[in-house]
Amino acid sequence: MTAPRYRLIALHGFLGSAADWDVLKVELPEAAWEAIDLWEIFSSGHVGDWEAIGDALGRRIQSALAHDSLPSFVLGYSFGGRLALAVPALPYAGSGIAGTCLISCHPGLPDGDEGGRAARREADGAWAQLFIDAPVARIWKEWDAQPVFATTGVPERENRLPAPRAALARAMRVASLGSQPDRRPLLLGWQRPLLWMAGDRDAKFCALSEALRQGGAPATFSRCEHAGHRVPWDNPVLFARTLTRWIDGVIAGE
Repeated sequence: MTAPRYRLIALHGFLGSAADWDVLKVELPEAAWEAIDLWEIFSSGHVGDWEAIGDALGRRIQSALAHDSLPSFVLGYSFGGRLALAVPALPYAGSGIAGTCLISCHPGLPDGDEGGRAARREADGAWAQLFIDAPVARIWKEWDAQPVFATTGVPERENRLPAPRAALARAMRVASLGSQPDRRPLLLGWQRPLLWMAGDRDAKFCALSEALRQGGAPATFSRCEHAGHRVPWDNPVLFARTLTRWIDGVIAGE
């Protein structure tokens, strides 16, 4: 067995689970994994805004650092990436995190886009109600039919939800993109190594990534070939190779 060289603190996507990362472990044998169940944060009912989300997730990440002195990297996919951006200490030295990799991550709607924010809050409210009322099969069918998933693989899954319906509905409302702060100013001042990944078949998130790059965000930007929104699962080999190369560079630089 390969001894771990670094730790990955992995944050899953919406309607995902910590177990989603299990299939990546064979491609990243030098990693010690700490896959966080994000639904635990929303199950208590005490998380009511983005500041509370960031504080709760920050405490959970800090607890993952207590095991040993391995260099630790946060790995956030989609919803998990958006939540990672809410953790106050993550961009700065002293957080204990060697670097952050965000995959298919939305930096937030512009502050002035009130129409877009209102529309997103309304749409997410409708999703939240669906999570409460609809049969499980209908939820999965409508979730996978969203345009963002049109060019990505559909994972095999059981006919059940990854968390209690109330927790899913609360997360959709509280962590709506419509209420998420615009993180572009935060990203411009990011002080730790940052890898920003998108799938080359995901036109929307490639455009967001390119806009951040042109705007001067101090990140390493990467497009994963033959991948849509679900980058790590669409092309696990290339994803792992890209992530490992970046981690090796960060560790060497440290």
